[in-house]
Formats: sequence, C-alpha cells, structure tokens
Amino acid sequence: MEQEGGNGRLFFRGLQNRSHEKMKLRKRKSTLYLSPPNSSERSGVLNITNYGYLTWEWTERLRGYTYPLIFASIYKILHLLGKDSVQLLIWIPRLAQALLSAVADIRLYSLMKQLENQQMAKWVFFCQLCSWFTWYCCTRTLTNTMETVLTIIALFYYPLEGSKSMNSVKYSSLVALAFIIRPTALIPWIPLVFRHFWQEQKKLDLILYQFLPIGFITLSLSLIIDRVFFGQWTLVQYNFLKFNVLQNLGTFYGSHPWHWYFSQGFPAVLGTHLPFFIHGCFLAPKRYRILLVTILWTLLVYSMLSHKEFRFIYPVLPFCMVFCGYSLNHLKTWKKPALSFLFLSNMLLAFYTGLVHQRAMSTTHFQ
Repeated sequence: MEQEGGNGRLFFRGLQNRSHEKMKLRKRKSTLYLSPPNSSERSGVLNITNYGYLTWEWTERLRGYTYPLIFASIYKILHLLGKDSVQLLIWIPRLAQALLSAVADIRLYSLMKQLENQQMAKWVFFCQLCSWFTWYCCTRTLTNTMETVLTIIALFYYPLEGSKSMNSVKYSSLVALAFIIRPTALIPWIPLVFRHFWQEQKKLDLILYQFLPIGFITLSLSLIIDRVFFGQWTLVQYNFLKFNVLQNLGTFYGSHPWHWYFSQGFPAVLGTHLPFFIHGCFLAPKRYRILLVTILWTLLVYSMLSHKEFRFIYPVLPFCMVFCGYSLNHLKTWKKPALSFLFLSNMLLAFYTGLVHQRAMSTTHFQ
C-alpha cells in the first residue's frame, strides 16, 4: 500500500512538473491607466485581455470552460464598455454568484410554501439564511457553489409529492448542467432520479424523450465549448472522475478516515443547526424521507473517497434545512431562545469566516 501511494504521489508531481514545463506565463498586454487625482479620465482601469496563468489542472484537462465562461463573458463586457476597473473585476463575480445563490434560496422558500405553508417555509428560509456555511460559500465562485445553486433550483422542479411546480424537463436539464460543471454533482441525484424513475408509469418515455436527449444536448454543448478553448476534443468529465475517483490522486491534497464526514465534516458544516436537524428528522412527514436518504447516500459515497473537504457536501445542506425548519416549527416554549441561539452562533462564525478567515495579509504601499 505504501508503494502504491508513493507511486501515486510521484505521478502527481510528474503532472505538476510537466504542466509547468508546458505552460508559460503569457505576455502581459494589460494597460494600467494612471491619471492625476482630479483628472476626468478613467483611473485605476485594468484591461485583462490575454493575461493570466493557467494551473496544471487545465493543462491536464481536468477543468471545463463552461462555468468560467460565465465570468469571462462578464469580464469581456466590462472590457468592451471600458468599465473593467480593478474593484469591478474583483466584486462582479462575487455579486453574480451571490445573485444566483439568492435565486436558489427563493426557490427553496417557494418550494416549501407549496409543500407545506408560508409559516413552515419561513422557518426553512430562516435556517438557510442564518447558516454560517451558506454565508461562507454562497458568494464564492466555487464549482461546489454553482452545484448547490443548480441542485436547489432543480429540486424546485423535481416531482416531490405535493409540489405544484414539477417539471421533469427543467429539473433534469439543471441536473445535467450541474454534472457538466462538476461531475460529482450527480451523486446526490442518484437516489432522487431513481425514485422518479421507479414511480414513473411511462418509464421508457422518460428515458427516451427526456433523460437521453437532455443528456446528449448538454454533453454536446460542453464538448463544443471545451473543443473551442482546448483546441481538441476533450471529455473533461471523464478526466475529472478518472483522476479523483478511479486513480484517487486527490489524496495528494490530504486524506481523512472513512468516518470523517460523519464524525467531523457533517457536524461542522451544520454547526449549531445539528440538534435541530436531528429533531426534525423525527418530525418530518414520510414524503421527505427521500431527502434524508439523499443526505445519507451523499455522505456515504463521499466517505469512500480518501480526500475529503467540507465544501463537497455543501449541495445537501439545503436539504438539511428542511428538517431544521420542521424542528423550529414544532417548538413552542423554547422557540425564541432557539432562534436567538441559532442566529447569534451562526452570525459569529459567518462574520469570522467572511471577514477574518483566509483574509489577505495587509501590505504597506510605497510611493
């Protein structure tokens, strides 16, 4: 086992060295316009055309261009409008991702309003909004964040019992898009899609006229986009799964014991929501059992991989908030203290992770 691990690390380092040999830092063509303080000309504007550095993951084709293309398009529009200031280049992607996350949160609220009532939807929405991990991730341009956004919106159209917005084409299209952006996005949807298939009367039609065409179109678009930017046909999703799952080379970034998600990862992500989640699991109706199965399934599958991170299980966090909302809805005597406890404890963590944790070091400017 040690020999295999050593060979894996040597292979991984070989990839890094090879990528550094291939990739050269592009010649900087950006122009920094500096003007006097009282000048009417644009100041501090940075054009980022043809400038940047690609990490080794791109040379090995483990990353696809579909998701970055969203932000690249925004950058290009700003560049054409002459509004590509440094601050806008920093904040626009975060604001765009925050807007998408807000849309997903509203969809979660609307779904619970359909399935239950406005009161119940309010508690689920409260739990979602005051989650410290949601605050930490929702504005970050991680593929896990976009995966979570698409998962929530897809759940809005998923045929849950009592839902008035079910649409198989829309939800399967969103799941396919999530898979293109991050292939592991399919993990939480395996039990959900299987349940849909099991309950569907026209199973053959579901596969032939919905799942297969949507999968073919989405994968074709991904192939075309990556073909344009890589210069050759590349199936990024296969490369990603091969590297992280089949070869398990993600262990180079660290490994954890199999129980890590159950003993540390999941409790840390839920934080002070954990007791309310456990309480809600005993109160929620049977129709939400599929959500609980999805959570457990996702934790089990990710537990089989050696490399583990908190953000990997972010997509199932909104599912947990459904059960937390049920807990708050059934509390009577201790409801106000519970709400205060949830809000204050999560806001402390949210402010720390948002303002202090991983903050860049301050530097002194010399003129």
